[in-house]
Amino acid sequence: MKKKTVSLLLSLAMCLTMLPGQSVFAAETSTETETEAASESTGNHVENLIVGTIADQNVFNSLTQTDAFGRMNYNGFTQGDFVYRDENNNLQPYFWKSFEISEDGKQIDFTIPLDAVWHDGEPVTMDDVVFTFEYMRDVRKNGSLQNLTEVKVTGDDSASLIFSEPDAYYWINSSCNNNACVYAKHIWEGIDDPTTLDGPEAAIGCGPYKLVSYDSDAQVSYYEAVPENDFLGEITVDKVTVQSYSDETTLMMAMMNGEIDTMYNYANPIDADVIDTVQGTPDLDLGESDFTGCYQMEYGKDRAPGNDQAFREAASYAIDYNQLATTINGEYGKVPGKGVIPPSCKGYDESIGSLEFDADKAAEMLDEAGYKDVDGDGYRELPDGSPMDLTVIPQYSSKSMDMRNRIAEVIMNSLDKVGIKNHVDNDSLSNSEVWEDTVTKGNYDISITLTTSGVASYSTAFRYFMGELRDGESSWLWGTIRDDSFRDTYYAMTQAVNDDQYVENCKKLQNYVADSMSAEALCWETAFFPYRTDKYTGWENYPSWGAVHATTWYRLTAK
Repeated sequence: MKKKTVSLLLSLAMCLTMLPGQSVFAAETSTETETEAASESTGNHVENLIVGTIADQNVFNSLTQTDAFGRMNYNGFTQGDFVYRDENNNLQPYFWKSFEISEDGKQIDFTIPLDAVWHDGEPVTMDDVVFTFEYMRDVRKNGSLQNLTEVKVTGDDSASLIFSEPDAYYWINSSCNNNACVYAKHIWEGIDDPTTLDGPEAAIGCGPYKLVSYDSDAQVSYYEAVPENDFLGEITVDKVTVQSYSDETTLMMAMMNGEIDTMYNYANPIDADVIDTVQGTPDLDLGESDFTGCYQMEYGKDRAPGNDQAFREAASYAIDYNQLATTINGEYGKVPGKGVIPPSCKGYDESIGSLEFDADKAAEMLDEAGYKDVDGDGYRELPDGSPMDLTVIPQYSSKSMDMRNRIAEVIMNSLDKVGIKNHVDNDSLSNSEVWEDTVTKGNYDISITLTTSGVASYSTAFRYFMGELRDGESSWLWGTIRDDSFRDTYYAMTQAVNDDQYVENCKKLQNYVADSMSAEALCWETAFFPYRTDKYTGWENYPSWGAVHATTWYRLTAK
């Protein structure tokens, strides 16, 4: 840590009275100019916005996506995100003042502000920007930057990213919510593993807010605006408090009581059954929109019976999709289409039909495919006469395992009714490492997973279905589609150089899955991200995201 930072932190620590369990986690950067700006603020500024979440608050590291701090930074909060997605899912400049992708997809030209500051008072320079991309490529091994050959500085405030392959569109889209922000060279240089930096400097960024303190016992953190980092104009929210709650019910009770102003849970809208309990609450907007993410199931195709398309097609008719939709999203859930991705996603193909539930048809198709009850025990055998007992593995989650287990129960009961014996893999429910190992090895017959709204916005659910990735990639290897045409089409989509190419290949993937029945969406959801309307105006509910996003800090004002 730099001597200046140490001095600032010691001064701050001496001036503040600490609460039990509380840590001051960011160096003060107040200057005479900042103080004057605060005193001259317009009267309709929001003094302190209180955001509720169910994410934990134990990790405060600007290079991770862990806990509430990491997820709040998807909103251009304490970090200088290069770009953000607007309400129409289009990329817009944020820390970058402007950017342009070349027609061949091999170059991004961009400009940066010259007056941005790190939260320890150091200026943000082009050296930081160059360091950032070299660090992401060489130290963090970011797969989408593996073909980045040069960060070319073209002026005091301008530079270009130059790729050997047409990866520019791919990188900027796929990395939008993945720590795609500028790193402080004076903090991260020489740190090979970002998770090992566990101190006040780890939380320092150059976003519009700095972390002032947090109370680990009370699970609350406090932030103040940094006027210099006004990437989208005047910052109208002076302070932000992020308060964590144990569950959605407790969070919504706090909102109904006026204890919090809004909520933010990345890719986790409030459950429909909880929403039903707050319907009609005065001054409460439910923040309703179509959700881009979805739960889905994939058949394990590395072994029987999942490697038999006839079985997959028959089993698809056995599943009660109406019951699944109600289980997942109450009265708001919809039976999904065969192409997996919802209509709210870019590239959705409306010509593909919907999934159908017909248990009688499923039984008839199973008989025709040779899956019959040979020994009379009520359960079908494989065509060769050997026993059939499907292994079902819901994706492990520390927060939403109950929902995933309920989904598994509906699917398993549906299959059982047509004579398909099945069981849940309890070992995979024990922790994320066991689940990851099981799904990566393809040791399942039915896998239940979730595509978050962030992944759905570009990478899509199809990312999870591949059994083989391109060279240089190894993460999220959860699928068993080992088909070169599927893989090539997926990368043709993600490595498109424009929206037209992206949409064309996205539709091909939807039709592949629909034709092969390799995987299915389980419900198309309506999302709810509630917020109060009695104190503030300027709220904008981004579809699938909610009212807390990169522009909130510049639009919200007091009534």
